[in-house]
Amino acid sequence: MAEGLRLFASAFAPRPVIYRTTDFKTNEFRGLAGGERFEKQEANPMIGYRGCFRNVAEPDLFALELEAIARVREELSNLHVMIPFVRTRAEFAACRKLIDASGLTAAPDLQLWVMAEVPSVVYWIPEYAKLGATGVSIGSNDLTQLLLGADRDNEVLAETFDERDPAVKAYLSELIPRARELGLRTSICGQG
Repeated sequence: MAEGLRLFASAFAPRPVIYRTTDFKTNEFRGLAGGERFEKQEANPMIGYRGCFRNVAEPDLFALELEAIARVREELSNLHVMIPFVRTRAEFAACRKLIDASGLTAAPDLQLWVMAEVPSVVYWIPEYAKLGATGVSIGSNDLTQLLLGADRDNEVLAETFDERDPAVKAYLSELIPRARELGLRTSICGQG
């Protein structure tokens, strides 16, 4: 993993490379060879055991990922960290403790991003900033599905899923200025 991250970081150096930590959902892990032996079946994996919560629930695995990032940062300080699917302050605080324990946050130039995929981010963003978040990346796919209540993997709801929906635009018009007021960088990913 460190070699793969090193390849990306060196290719873009000195420009920043923001690495989004692993966010496989249980159905994605189950789909891998042998995955059914390790992953439970979830009724709705899109809003289940994933992202920041999973990082905190499986600290030994998250520590391995952080170790790979730390190895690369020893020579390439342009590699930074993004935490996906952050639901609450408590969840991000627990994740931040694990990142601190890895030694990554000892470097003053580390950027620590959170994904804005869960609508609660707009309310928690001041707390995330207090906990050291330096950026927020809008995950338009997950954000749209959660704002509109339309599972993006459900073909029946495909026409309901629209990142240009007024509800999504209104959310972004609140989130982006709030992030900027807090001095956080903003970005967007997804089909939107």
